Amino acid sequence: MVHVSCGITIFVLMVARLLVRLKSPAPPIVPKPSPMMTGFAHLGHLAIYLLFIALPLIGMVMMYWRGNPWYAFGLTMPYAPQSDFERVDTLKAIHEWLANAGYFVIGLHALAALLHHYWWKDNTLLRMMPRKR
Repeated sequence: MVHVSCGITIFVLMVARLLVRLKSPAPPIVPKPSPMMTGFAHLGHLAIYLLFIALPLIGMVMMYWRGNPWYAFGLTMPYAPQSDFERVDTLKAIHEWLANAGYFVIGLHALAALLHHYWWKDNTLLRMMPRKR
């Protein structure tokens, strides 16, 4: 159940990252981007947070409703007393769709980071480095 353990780890890390992000805002981009670019950046980050918090949650709920033992980090996780495979099938379809959307969003995010660095020549990538702020 490596997949499940990785999903739970991603969930915990994303929630922790979101809490850090809310507590300490990122330094400004220099030179300042247009309001439209800032809006796209906020939309992209929102998509990343929503996807990578919802995706593992849906996966865990799906495993719960299978109604049989499942494991994460070598521990038996809670499961429903009775299976609901109709619900499981729906959750699985959503989980897979979100995973594919996640690949797309990650690709866009990487492309945007490279455009910031090589095309617009701003400090976006440097802002991500812990010691380069």
